[in-house]
Amino acid sequence: MSKTTIQIDSELKEMLERLKIHPREPYSDVISRLLSLNSESAEEILKIANMVQREKMRELWDNEDDEVWNNV
Repeated sequence: MSKTTIQIDSELKEMLERLKIHPREPYSDVISRLLSLNSESAEEILKIANMVQREKMRELWDNEDDEVWNNV
């Protein structure tokens, strides 16, 4: 597997450092772990966000004249 160099802010580097499982874990492994967590939970997060958004939209726009929101 080929390697590359990327530039990140010092603050982000410190955050990645704190997320290491052990001190010698490569940043590549930390990033990979974060991305796999994100992809596994992304669909669930979107479902929750959509549900919350729908409830808020109904709360803000609840009127019988606007049936578009009822079918969201």
